[in-house]
Amino acid sequence: MHIRVLGCSGSEVPGHNLSAFLLDDFLLLDAGTVSLSLDREAQCRISNIFLTHAHLDHIKAIPFLLDNLVSSGRRCQLTISSGREVIADLKRNIFNNRIWPDFAKLPTPAQPVLRYEEVRPDRPSVVGNYTIHATPVTHSVPAYGYLVENAFQIALLYTGDTGPTETIWKFMEKRRIEGLIVEVSFPDEMTEFALATRHLTPSLLAAEMQKMATLPGRIFITHLKPFYRDAITAQLARLDHPAIIVLEDEMEIVL
Repeated sequence: MHIRVLGCSGSEVPGHNLSAFLLDDFLLLDAGTVSLSLDREAQCRISNIFLTHAHLDHIKAIPFLLDNLVSSGRRCQLTISSGREVIADLKRNIFNNRIWPDFAKLPTPAQPVLRYEEVRPDRPSVVGNYTIHATPVTHSVPAYGYLVENAFQIALLYTGDTGPTETIWKFMEKRRIEGLIVEVSFPDEMTEFALATRHLTPSLLAAEMQKMATLPGRIFITHLKPFYRDAITAQLARLDHPAIIVLEDEMEIVL
């Protein structure tokens, strides 16, 4: 499993891209940034996007990616998978022929560039060699984390945005989680704000780690707010856990 970090920031400023993780060149977990990171050929190779939720920093690149795919004149096709509420938000608020065209009917209704797939916790998706399980997490809007497992039962767990939560950690039990990508958006000084907005701080992450029956092989930290990156990184270092790695854009991970 090869993971390319296209973006891993909780806000967009120069040098910091929004959340997007590309697996084996064809599968995206979230899509805050794509078209500024990948050339036309690489964009066309993307066949599936699994969205954690519908906040703008996780979906921002999708409209431009779809526009590029149609404009290329090639038969590229993209499936967006997420929970029913997330897909409903995309249809109602983005691809509504007002904010952006309805690409589920373009270039033609018979052969659209976009299709939707609803995920459910009790029904895993199969994409290529991966089995992908969705599980709810605790955020300010309906949101899902994903466990991506290959044929050798090596798994990546991605929380997306979440505050203190429960179900996803139980989901880890009896699975070989080689990598966990988990958000830490704010420093400990902003714990009250993090809890109100359903995000994590380093100390809140430490409490979540106590809920895990077995810690993953590596814990990758994402979604840091750029203005607090130095403070968050210093506080994570004080947790004194060798498996914790703060992600950077264009980092590559092999599981």
